[in-house]
Amino acid sequence: MIEIVKPTISDCAQMKNLIDKFVKTHVVLPRPIEDIAERIREFFIAKDGSKVIATSSLRIFYPNLAEIRTITIDENYQKQGLGRKLVEKELEEAKALGIEKVFALTTQIEFFKKMGFALINKKDLPLKKIWEDCIKCPLFPDCNEEALIIKL
Repeated sequence: MIEIVKPTISDCAQMKNLIDKFVKTHVVLPRPIEDIAERIREFFIAKDGSKVIATSSLRIFYPNLAEIRTITIDENYQKQGLGRKLVEKELEEAKALGIEKVFALTTQIEFFKKMGFALINKKDLPLKKIWEDCIKCPLFPDCNEEALIIKL
């Protein structure tokens, strides 16, 4: 049975292995295991029994702004609605925390639009995002992703 849960430290190695598969195709940025452990509270994961099959995280930038990121789904579990369920969990958590807006930087534009996100100019993203994350991307500065945002 697949369930969406908050991970524990014992899930970090499996999370890293799954994330690394998507780093190779430039879908997500690399995440050292230390970073995953340090930011464990930002994540939700999907598990099939004891196997981590999907990840997502919610990074808070300001008291009123957060980012959904690190969405990965094992290839054997794609097209089953896990992406939607993970994003819904992250948005629920953002709402519970009192966050007003959540953005995503992604190539999956239609997926996020279907969930109520709207396109924005990447220039409207926090500079902190650019200098902490984007600068590490092998595609920087020629980003192939679009920015989308939702107001909660």
